[in-house]
Amino acid sequence: MYTTPDQLVAAHKAALESFQAVAAKSFEGLEKLAELNLAATKSTLEETAEQFKALLEVKDVKALADFAAGSAQPAADKVTAYSKHVYEITSDTGSEIAKLIEKQFAEGNRQLHAAIDALAKNAPAGSEGVVTFMKSAVSAANTAYDQVNKATKQVVERAEANIAAGGKPAANGAARAKKAA
Repeated sequence: MYTTPDQLVAAHKAALESFQAVAAKSFEGLEKLAELNLAATKSTLEETAEQFKALLEVKDVKALADFAAGSAQPAADKVTAYSKHVYEITSDTGSEIAKLIEKQFAEGNRQLHAAIDALAKNAPAGSEGVVTFMKSAVSAANTAYDQVNKATKQVVERAEANIAAGGKPAANGAARAKKAA
């Protein structure tokens, strides 16, 4: 509840600033992903040219098998490293955006409590039950938000642990394939 036009303008200004901050963080993340993709593409093109030259120099079947086995591990390592970089960029960007949204949510919550308190002061006699109901509804909504937020953070932590553990089997499998050849 805004009692003056200045409060309304300030609220809109704060919302616009929050939107701009989220948009800037999103764009920053996209820039990082574009840079990573350009670097990966350039590296892949250079390595492909080198591997093609090396492949043309292969003279027999054993050399071809050695070439194939020697190429597997670096390729697996590069895919794993690329995936980790993408995950880091998206995770960092998501975390920054989540912080901005949490800050905006906290400010909105503060304003809502101030509005309820102002309503309680100006409410007619006998409306204490409605004010109490509003306060408990806001409190319940905040509790639900906190529980969802905690659960989401736990899921993200588990996903990060799984991603960290997921890169190890791929690298180990490529190493075993190289030894077998």
